Amino acid sequence: MILSDKKRIQDFTDKGWWGNDTLYSLFQDALAQCKDQEGLVDPENRPNITGDSPKRLTYQEIHETVERYAGTFFEQGMKKDDIAIVQLPNIVELPMVYLALSKLGVICSPVPMQYGAYEITSIIDETNPKAFISIQTFNGNSHAEKFSTIFNNGELTFSLGSIDGFIDLHQYQPSEQSFNDQQSYADDNPASANDIFTICWTSGTTGTPKGVPRSHNLWLPMAKAAAFVSETEEGDTLLNPFPMINMASIGGFLFNWLLCKGKLIQHHPFDLNVFLAQITDEKVKYTIAPPAIMNMLLNNPAILDQQDFSSLRSIGCGGAPLSEWMVESFQNKYNLTVQNIFGSNEGATLLSSRNEIEDPNLRAKYFPRFGVEGLDWSNPVSKLVRTKLVDVETNEEIQESSRPGELLISGATVFDGYWNAPDANAEVFDDEGYFRTGDLFEISPEETQQKYYKFCGRCKDLIIRGGMNISPEELDNLLSSHPKLLEVAVTGYEDEILGEKVGVVAVLAKGETISLEDIIDYLKAKEIAKYKLPEDLRIIDALPKNPVGKVLRRELKDLFS
Repeated sequence: MILSDKKRIQDFTDKGWWGNDTLYSLFQDALAQCKDQEGLVDPENRPNITGDSPKRLTYQEIHETVERYAGTFFEQGMKKDDIAIVQLPNIVELPMVYLALSKLGVICSPVPMQYGAYEITSIIDETNPKAFISIQTFNGNSHAEKFSTIFNNGELTFSLGSIDGFIDLHQYQPSEQSFNDQQSYADDNPASANDIFTICWTSGTTGTPKGVPRSHNLWLPMAKAAAFVSETEEGDTLLNPFPMINMASIGGFLFNWLLCKGKLIQHHPFDLNVFLAQITDEKVKYTIAPPAIMNMLLNNPAILDQQDFSSLRSIGCGGAPLSEWMVESFQNKYNLTVQNIFGSNEGATLLSSRNEIEDPNLRAKYFPRFGVEGLDWSNPVSKLVRTKLVDVETNEEIQESSRPGELLISGATVFDGYWNAPDANAEVFDDEGYFRTGDLFEISPEETQQKYYKFCGRCKDLIIRGGMNISPEELDNLLSSHPKLLEVAVTGYEDEILGEKVGVVAVLAKGETISLEDIIDYLKAKEIAKYKLPEDLRIIDALPKNPVGKVLRRELKDLFS
């Protein structure tokens, strides 16, 4: 399924920005050179995650499993442009599922392990999937079978492990004929680089999950930008600690792994001791970590001084503003370069690497102004995009320093629009085709020659808790039916570790009382993801509103300070 229009494809192809590679073709190239080389490694704590033993696989072993998965999917009726919802942790099977689906041209729709029936039902409604692929056991509890009742429209259900009504991917062996037939089918119906590979999901301020379709050609520039930032070389070992469901891990690690024909180490869930041990034991060249973790390490020199980071070239960091103290300390005390990363599923990308900004203090604060006339940068993605800032009220383009405006971006990394969402697309793209990121930046002062952008905050009310997006309006709507609440609004408030947490501000119905536990129980009954559950409650007499009745969420934040 191709969503990019022909003119866009032709333009970017002629410029050499887009090509013919798919995830599966990249794997085939790597396989030809690295057949007996180790390519995929499980988290060492896999027994705690899935209840079975960790695996270390060569490229040949990966190939054999990928072909078996592809034969299984094909034998069960999956074909090009079908959609498969994939809910798997960071284990070796996840990239192999992606590769098998890529071979058949099936569209992958990855979702977090935290998603419950509430979120997945919404995605079913949006995509009409052909299949659901998940896992029998996760963190000691039954997992996939929890969703068996919501897949009741003839969808195929697959599981890693034995579950009634599910096809066990560990055990299922397709017929020899199916192997041959799926190969013939893939040859006759090849997925092009412009075909949609993934539909990832983002929560906007409206609460309705929005699908972000991305083709192989949209992913690859992001991967090449990540490779540049990480200074990845052929055969490198990469450690992926983030869920492989979005930009940070699919662009930064899945595609990057195959581009460098290296070794991909999986990690799940984030566990600091395991993470540090993997860096040392696996001689990792590049990984990423949230700012809170990097700050915490510096504040615990007894832990940090025991680590061997000698293999690391650099470490990526993003999702929240970086501390100058943190970036400078790692560079000067531990000879470790921290690269500052800003990105989104939609294709917004600003990468502040040591190649562009040597000074660690500047690198912590600023991003290169990619795609601005008169400014040249070494990162290849800078040539593939255009960026600008506009006033959030007037849409006037901002050229002067220190005036906040919304970041807009266009080019070869930016998606074509949300899945089946014409109204949303009309709002998020301007008349020139620039994507409105919803993030506020300003141009750096004159003493820096106005070469950089500085992140200032978000235009929207989105809550970002530990890297996961949460819509306050979604929770507002769910809680609005609570019988004890007259009015309710949800807001994010600052947290040192997670970035933000969810707070509830409520106006009680006459004569009622309510506790935070009551609200949590009410939301749990809706089967929403646990990371969305509130962690604090304030009771007030009336919600602050503007003259047209809109809740002023920024004022609500002050109640939690």
